[in-house]
Amino acid sequence: MVKRIRINTIWQGKVGIREKQVLKALENKQDLLFVRRGEKMLIPYQFITNRIVGKSKESFLDRFSNERHYLMYFDWKPTIIQKSLI
Repeated sequence: MVKRIRINTIWQGKVGIREKQVLKALENKQDLLFVRRGEKMLIPYQFITNRIVGKSKESFLDRFSNERHYLMYFDWKPTIIQKSLI
């Protein structure tokens, strides 16, 4: 199973994902698939914890609910797919 997460912003080569999304993927043994403007990055379930490069120091208020959450950061390294020969 794969948990698909849409990415809007990349900051200093990293993407920030809500901690609860990462924990839920680990709990359900799901791979993480990050998608941004046609680019994709897949992190298999067994490598999720190894690929986390940081966590926010402060919690943030969610725009869509009154929940507070931390962000977990991953290096943005999308899969490169060559569409045609150059």
